[in-house]
Amino acid sequence: MTFPGAQQGQWGQPYGAPLPPKPPRKSGAAWLVVALVAVIGLLGGTVLLVASRDGVAGVAIAAEPTSLPTTTSLTPTTTAKKPPAQGARLSYTDYDGNWDYKMGSVELRATWVEGRDHTTCAPIEKDGKLSSLGCQYAAEMVLTAENGTVKLTQFILSMPDAASAKTAAEKITDADLKLRPGTTIDKFETGKWRAGDSSTYVVITLATGAPGVAVPVVEKYLKHRHVDIVSAILFR
Repeated sequence: MTFPGAQQGQWGQPYGAPLPPKPPRKSGAAWLVVALVAVIGLLGGTVLLVASRDGVAGVAIAAEPTSLPTTTSLTPTTTAKKPPAQGARLSYTDYDGNWDYKMGSVELRATWVEGRDHTTCAPIEKDGKLSSLGCQYAAEMVLTAENGTVKLTQFILSMPDAASAKTAAEKITDADLKLRPGTTIDKFETGKWRAGDSSTYVVITLATGAPGVAVPVVEKYLKHRHVDIVSAILFR
C-alpha cells in the first residue's frame, strides 16, 4: 500500500510579514507497532512523500524526493491511543496530548497546545477550495517544541473516498488554508508544510521555526509528525 500524491513545501516570510494568524503519552499497543513497521516495510523507502513539491513564497521549485528508513528493527511509538470504534467519526481527541516519539535513533517531543473539531471545512479554508475538493469535516491540532521555538499545526480532512483523498492531497497548497492567530510562530524564519493522503483522509502538516532555529530541526519535526499521523490514520 502506498501514499501517493503527497507534497511538501515551504513558505517565505519576507520583510517580517507574518502568516495570518496530559502528560506525555507513548502508545504501547502492539497492534500499532506491528502495523507501523509493516507500513515502513511496504513503503520500500521510496514511496511516501516521493512525489513531493517544494515552494518558496508561492514559487514552485524542483521536487526533492524523500524517503523513510526501511529497516524492520525499528519500534516506533506514535500518538494513537487505541484503535477507534469501527466507523467512528475522526476527532482531534484521537491524537491529542503531548507527543513522545521515537523511531530508531530519532527521539522527538512536543507539547500539546490545543485541538479543534470542525463540522465543515469552511473555518480552515480560503475561497472554498477544500470543500470543492470534497472535504466533509476536519480536525485541527497544534503543538509546540524546542522550548516554544517550533510550532506544529496539523489538519486532518475527511474525504468521501480514497480517490478523493488522493486527488485532494495532490491539489491542496498552503495558500488554500486559513490559519488562526497563534497556530504558527510569529514572524517565523522557517515555514514548511506537507500534504498526503491516508485511506479516506488528507493530512496536512505545517511546521514553523523562530529565527535562529536551524532549518533541519524544523524539517525533522515536520517529517516525523506527518508520518506518525499518516501511519496511525491508515490503521483506523
